[in-house]
Amino acid sequence: MKKFGMCIAVLFLTVASLFGISKNADKTLALINGEPLFGSEFYTLFDPILEEYTQNVPASEQTKQKENELKDAILNQKISEIILNQEVKKQKIKVSKKEIQEGIDEIKKNFSNESDFQEFLKKNNMSISALEKNVIKQISIKKLLKQNIENKIKMPTETEARDLYDKATAKVKGTKINLSAEEDFIVSNLAAALKRLSSEQVRLRQIFISLPKGASEDAVRAAKAKIAKVKQELQRQTFADVAGQYSEDPTTKSRNGDIGILTKGDIPIESLNKAAFSLKVGTFTKEPIKTDLGYFFLKVEEKRAKRDITFEEIKNDILEFLSHINANTAQNEYIEGLKAKSVIKINKDW
Repeated sequence: MKKFGMCIAVLFLTVASLFGISKNADKTLALINGEPLFGSEFYTLFDPILEEYTQNVPASEQTKQKENELKDAILNQKISEIILNQEVKKQKIKVSKKEIQEGIDEIKKNFSNESDFQEFLKKNNMSISALEKNVIKQISIKKLLKQNIENKIKMPTETEARDLYDKATAKVKGTKINLSAEEDFIVSNLAAALKRLSSEQVRLRQIFISLPKGASEDAVRAAKAKIAKVKQELQRQTFADVAGQYSEDPTTKSRNGDIGILTKGDIPIESLNKAAFSLKVGTFTKEPIKTDLGYFFLKVEEKRAKRDITFEEIKNDILEFLSHINANTAQNEYIEGLKAKSVIKINKDW
């Protein structure tokens, strides 16, 4: 529940990036209090995600109307960002060296080691000084918002949380309830979370040996040799220890192969999904499961049967969820207030 708002924002930007856009790097798309927003800056937001996801979107969904709607949404986002940065300067928000380092350290937590972090910077053509500038912007805006909206955020009550839980539970059961479009969006998301939490679940560890489809004969031989080594080591060491040494998935390798709790259907590869929910607790696949990505050894650490989720179990999560919604409302109202006082001239090319 904690990352709901962030997940929605990431999903939106991902979808928004799936449409081809003609670039004009010299074009000034907007002037915000005299500060230009160039096409190059605007379209940079699309490029990396466009490259990664465009092949996965059906052509039938890539309509001109949707493209323009999404362009407008991203343009609005960039304008908001510029106005917030302008306000940071007006209010003389400062970021200390300690805060910058803490921000960078937080980013580094997403990588297994320093080498992987440096490789990420290199891949994205970003220097450490450029990263620091981005961190400063993020922290500055965060401090600005905290300073100006913290006392305006309405704290949700337990009664409101209970009401939302009851409506979400009714939706899970298929009961028809009259809701506004905004309320239905909130209730539907909580209902989806409740349904997921109440479903059969399993906690897994994995050992992954990479072998992409169409790999060379040398790569096949190397993978098979490593699989033989893993099978040998699994007779001597714990699954977790072997995963920490031999798994080729950097994210789970650092956690000794621990994937975490998964709901039935979470795993997109059916052979893995079937194996995960067929194994008994404490057992693992003696032979690896072959996929187009490579080979997987799976171990089941824990199983949770399908059950109903009570209000008390999820009360604190719902309260936090509502707090996040209220914070977003206060933030949007603050940003719209800044926009109302700004001089914004749009010169978009679509």
